[in-house]
Amino acid sequence: MNVRRTRTTMTALAAAALLVLTGCTKASDGAQQESNQNIAKLTGSTAFNDAKLGELAGKIKAAVQGKDLASVRVAMVINSPSAYWTEGRTGMENAAKELGVQANFQAPAGGDLNTQLSILDTLRADKIDGYTVSAVDPKAVAGPVGTAQKAGIGVVAIDSPLSGTAEPTVYLGTPNTDAGQQAGEAMKTLLNGTGKVAILTGSLTAENAVQRIAGFKKALEGTNVQIVDTLNDDADPSKALSNAQAALQANPDLNAFYTVWSYDGPAAGQAVKAAGKSGKVLIVADDAEPKTVEFVKDGTVQAMILQRPYQQGYLGVYVLTALKVLGKDATNELLKPYLEQKDGASTLSSGIGLVTGDNLQTYLDDLKKLGVTS
Repeated sequence: MNVRRTRTTMTALAAAALLVLTGCTKASDGAQQESNQNIAKLTGSTAFNDAKLGELAGKIKAAVQGKDLASVRVAMVINSPSAYWTEGRTGMENAAKELGVQANFQAPAGGDLNTQLSILDTLRADKIDGYTVSAVDPKAVAGPVGTAQKAGIGVVAIDSPLSGTAEPTVYLGTPNTDAGQQAGEAMKTLLNGTGKVAILTGSLTAENAVQRIAGFKKALEGTNVQIVDTLNDDADPSKALSNAQAALQANPDLNAFYTVWSYDGPAAGQAVKAAGKSGKVLIVADDAEPKTVEFVKDGTVQAMILQRPYQQGYLGVYVLTALKVLGKDATNELLKPYLEQKDGASTLSSGIGLVTGDNLQTYLDDLKKLGVTS
């Protein structure tokens, strides 16, 4: 997510909620079984866009074959040190090893914007050849990115598009409106077209959040699914938990949550499970935080709408290497057949996954094959 995605420590509030959870599992077993029929209606998918992006990587590798790559230096700059980015880092490392280039991973502590800006300035001063960036604030990083581009540094946006830069940037990631729409379709199926939903999000203004929520609402048009709350936690996981608890208290007849940022899924899951409503209040969650995966396993979360951070790391290295070795024009020719215009950005889509309890193990096995460990 363009997001200061999560803090690595949990507050006393979140810890207290976890203690409550230990006494709720048995009480919710029957409720979880109630949702099994609904879960079965969802058709999961873990293909993402791996086939096409793998084809593109192969073309780039062939184009740079025989070139001196040992001196190529690239970086991956994320928005916050979250478990979400474990896949991305592994992808970056795998690609760097395959190509024989140097790559380093940079994460601003706590998702701090000033720290990210400092990282970008340091990379430019160090004359890095290129970097991918998941911006904490796309508007704030547009200036430093533009300065880097003018200095001949290749830049690819990941996780969330960038606009207002000196040169247009390719966006490598999930089309957010499409992802939100897929979440809405899943919710519509789970609720049989009727019910009350609360949305948890880390921002009401961040581009990816706005686009996902818009896509979610679009999918629900013409149904009897009503959005009763949209609660902003300002990128604070502890506030996300309290928002989920508040939504349950304010809406005793709440049927479901849609969670937009990665830590919002665990927050909703903790609140629902602590309230003894697993399987009664359903959850469609963006992203596969480790705790969200656990909640899918026990039936608290019914579906995860997934990005492919692995490809954001992996293909990002390939594209940056091509920009350095082949130049912009030749690289753009390679990318052209794979680009789509999505959400106003020239997009290399990493695809969208839908994971339920039925295909969760397939998804986890695929990650292991890529070398991703939690």
